[in-house]
Amino acid sequence: MLSSSRFVVAVHAMSVLARFAGKGPVCSALVAESVHTNPVVIRRLMTELEKAKLVKSVAGRSGGFELNRDPGEITLADVYFAVEDENVFRMHKTDPHSNCPVAAQLGKVLSAPLRAAECALHTSLARTSIRDVASAIV
Repeated sequence: MLSSSRFVVAVHAMSVLARFAGKGPVCSALVAESVHTNPVVIRRLMTELEKAKLVKSVAGRSGGFELNRDPGEITLADVYFAVEDENVFRMHKTDPHSNCPVAAQLGKVLSAPLRAAECALHTSLARTSIRDVASAIV
């Protein structure tokens, strides 16, 4: 099963922006160099973060991206919800009318523990801000 690195890349990018806060917009090329990716990847990610009102774009020759709020007010949960699906776990197709008891009931049996795990993840991410991440990097 593949997992996405979009969340970690977004936190990385947001941490770069936090370290440049108050110094003007940061171009996608600089962020991409830090992340070791292509500026196009960063711009696409920034578009999602902008839709969530976490960053803002500044047009022009010396333009780029800036945090839209104080880094202490942006949690990892905010970033997660901006770039990832809300549901961490995806159920495969089950048939509630199947003759197999596992196929018929697995979704029902797993729904509560998976919901609890997702809730724990979101609660944990909400405890850490972008400022916390950026300031822990020396």
